[in-house]
Amino acid sequence: MDVAMALAVVFFCLLLLSSAAVAFLLLRHCLAALRRRTADPESAAAVRPHPAQPPEEEPAAILPAEPEPKLLLVTALAKEAPRKMTWGEVEALTGGFDEAAVVGRGGSSTVYLARLWGGSPAAVKVHRWCGGERRLRAFRQELDLLLRLRHPHIVALLAYSDEHEEGGALVLEYLAGGTLADRLSGGAASPLPWHQRMRIVHDVAGALEHLHEGPDGAPPVVHGDVSASNVLLDGRGLGAWLCDLGSACEGFSAAVAPTRAAVGSPGYADPFFLRTGLVSKKSDVYSFGVLLLEAITGSPAAGSGPDGGNLTARMLPRVRTEGVDGLVDSRLGDDYDVEEAGDVARIAVECVAAQPGLRPTMAQVRAAIAEKAARSIAIAAAGDDHKLHGSNFST
Repeated sequence: MDVAMALAVVFFCLLLLSSAAVAFLLLRHCLAALRRRTADPESAAAVRPHPAQPPEEEPAAILPAEPEPKLLLVTALAKEAPRKMTWGEVEALTGGFDEAAVVGRGGSSTVYLARLWGGSPAAVKVHRWCGGERRLRAFRQELDLLLRLRHPHIVALLAYSDEHEEGGALVLEYLAGGTLADRLSGGAASPLPWHQRMRIVHDVAGALEHLHEGPDGAPPVVHGDVSASNVLLDGRGLGAWLCDLGSACEGFSAAVAPTRAAVGSPGYADPFFLRTGLVSKKSDVYSFGVLLLEAITGSPAAGSGPDGGNLTARMLPRVRTEGVDGLVDSRLGDDYDVEEAGDVARIAVECVAAQPGLRPTMAQVRAAIAEKAARSIAIAAAGDDHKLHGSNFST
């Protein structure tokens, strides 16, 4: 009896110890598994519920998954960094370089009208260098500057493609008003109002001042081809934008430096440059002076008049001796400010001085226009687009 009781007690103790051992092992296993999950974020994430979060915004792509012809997705237009495109995307954007989409041509480039995502228009400037080193260099120069430039009156770069062996492309903001040359020409449907002309030349002067002073701390830039054809209008009277930096020079702050590309358009080219081969910020000042005369008279810079001579050669002697009487664009009638016209003409005369050292800086030119044409600039800025009929400025 005592033996049987002793065996029962021993068996019970062994059973109790075994159960405790099993429970200990199970607890140890659970603790080890919990430690592994805590140390592994992915594992922990798999077992813990996530707090409600908005889905992450996917980065914008150049083209949607199923691109439509001439459709480009560019985020926030000029406010975002320009996007890099493939050549295939350029082809899709231009409809396979469709001739029906061409809105302009240059010496080595063709401009196509395209539509951005959301319907906004864009200009696609396609360069073909065909083995020409100068054309490739001009494209690279313009692309490099546009990637760094941000100014309210310099055409903004939205996207680009630069890896194709035979060409490159710049996707630029599109301005529906055409060029200043188009609006000043006799073929325009209506003459460009005086107050808009003053607003435009003030905008261009500000853009050139920005380039000459060194954009965002960079070296000064000489545009090299200031002309009415390189000033774009938005068609709503809201101002003007300087374009085409393919002839620009940068990297110097002295008065002059040799150049291989900047020559200027006929009628705008600085005679000092033509004689010496030296380009400077004052070369842009000269070209801008011609632009001022063009805005006042409505006559083209070159090849106008019975003798076909340049505008400066014909107008300067008269402006110096007689002022602007009889020289202001006749299509304006009396709808211009006579005093402003005289003051702006005198600014133009200073800009086209024979010696670069006698010409003002673009900062001085812009400030002078802002002062002398303040009334017209204010009218344009206020959005007053009427032609001032019934208000005879000459009285």
